[in-house]
Amino acid sequence: MTIVCRISAILLCAFAVASAVAEQRGASAYKTSCAQCHGATGEADTPAGKTFNARSLKSPDVLKMPDAEMLEVIKKGKGKMPAWEDILTDSEIKSVIAYIHTLQKSKSTAEISTGDAGGTGNGKR
Repeated sequence: MTIVCRISAILLCAFAVASAVAEQRGASAYKTSCAQCHGATGEADTPAGKTFNARSLKSPDVLKMPDAEMLEVIKKGKGKMPAWEDILTDSEIKSVIAYIHTLQKSKSTAEISTGDAGGTGNGKR
């Protein structure tokens, strides 16, 4: 039984390291390819984001978007958003999507400034 526990612990550590590496890759690709419009926090609050009317990655419609649809939007582009399929590999796009999910879980700038951690818009939960 001890061997099974050790192997399980090793596999768990390997998975954690692989996840961290993938997130780091996604963060790097996001900062290089996406942050100019979508911003460091994903809220599209940059000058370019405002000029092109980029969608906040924390908006309800983007939050509901399945990963497969997000992958297609990133690959093919949509509206004023350019296609990235000739620049990013599918693996890089999937890493970016994983990183976007971490941004979506973080508090928005508005929630931080108003104390609205629940996202109700009124500072109350």
